[in-house]
Amino acid sequence: MRATIGTFRRTLRGQALVETALMLPIILILLLGAIDFGRLFFSWVTLHQAARIAANHASIDTTTISADIPDLIQREADGMNCTLGTPLLQYTSAGVVITSPQLSDYAHVTLTCDFSLLTPLAGLFFGDPIAMTAVSSFPVRTGVLAGPGGGGPPPPPPPEQCRTIPDFEGMSIGGARLAWTSAGFVGTFTTSADDTETVDPDSMIITPLDPECPDPLAIFNATIQIEALPSEPGPAGCEVVPNLIGMTLTDAEDAWADSAFTGTLTSVPTPGDPDAVVTAQVTAPDSSEPGITCLDPAADVEITLGDPWPDPPAAPCQVPHLIDKTRPVGQADWYAHGFAAGTFSPTNGNWKIKWQSLVGFTWVPCESEIVVDNQEP
Repeated sequence: MRATIGTFRRTLRGQALVETALMLPIILILLLGAIDFGRLFFSWVTLHQAARIAANHASIDTTTISADIPDLIQREADGMNCTLGTPLLQYTSAGVVITSPQLSDYAHVTLTCDFSLLTPLAGLFFGDPIAMTAVSSFPVRTGVLAGPGGGGPPPPPPPEQCRTIPDFEGMSIGGARLAWTSAGFVGTFTTSADDTETVDPDSMIITPLDPECPDPLAIFNATIQIEALPSEPGPAGCEVVPNLIGMTLTDAEDAWADSAFTGTLTSVPTPGDPDAVVTAQVTAPDSSEPGITCLDPAADVEITLGDPWPDPPAAPCQVPHLIDKTRPVGQADWYAHGFAAGTFSPTNGNWKIKWQSLVGFTWVPCESEIVVDNQEP
């Protein structure tokens, strides 16, 4: 009986060893497969992250890409379980590859990687190495654009919606209003002062303050509130001298005629253009602070004339975000934002927009053209 039990136990142990020997390779293959899957997923995430970081960098700085991008990718890819191919960086405008990117063009980075498997025979089913590709795109939005050598790259142009705030120092309120309009601002100019008073630059309040328009710039539709420096009235019979600087010749003549002064207004050079702008004025007797100090009403004034105020630049239009809108709705939205006729393409089809050549919510000239598509180029 004991011999039979012992024999049975030995038989069971032998059977367990055989089963273990049979199952162990399968267990090892499954274990290696799980490890390979983890390695593959880690490499896939790292590859896509490196592509995004590289594309974002290329969209911000377009001057040092040849040196920076490969090093940046290599730092991000350290420890990745696959061999990187040569990175491909391209800039496109409206889907066409270009060599001189401008603001709102696109930077595209493509990375490839060959992943080697640890699992035996897995290559027969999945291929070994496994080729992976990651593509990332960002709009060119800031930074210094490429330019000629010698003095270094030129600074980027100000954003399309930004205008330079005029220097109002010493200018009349009436002249400041003309300067504000000539600079391309369409927002209201508010003041409680008379046109012949002198601007107080410290009283200037401009709203809104667009973060894309750093000082001394402001968005074209900003409003301004400004006041005058306090005048210094003198004794009886002393009148505050009108400040004519910044006014047109016609406005200056009218302002002088409407003032309490009876002296003569003369101009140099001899007036020929009624829109010529007053750049300086001298009174006799002298008043060094027009709009602030006073003189006898019999004082004369001589004004110096310069070129007329230039015509203001055209106001820009804001690009609507058209993604996921149907093409007809997107076309209507485009023209509702003030863009010129014939600047939207294509003009047929009822598909959903998945790509637009101009970045939504940016400001561009109203004559700009946009191309949309139902897929990214």
